[in-house]
Amino acid sequence: MPSKWILEATSRTGDPVNQITGAPSDSVAVYDKDDLDARLKAARTDPRDLDVTVREMS
Repeated sequence: MPSKWILEATSRTGDPVNQITGAPSDSVAVYDKDDLDARLKAARTDPRDLDVTVREMS
């Protein structure tokens, strides 16, 4: 069974993360390991200084 994750990112600087609401945090369902890895890699260099958590969905 393929894994699925919820990735949540929150800006430590208070900058908008959610492009729709302008909120400083957002979450997204991720269904592919390569996609998850790419998102985590991008978050490490994001200028908003993101705090990222990943939870596996069942």
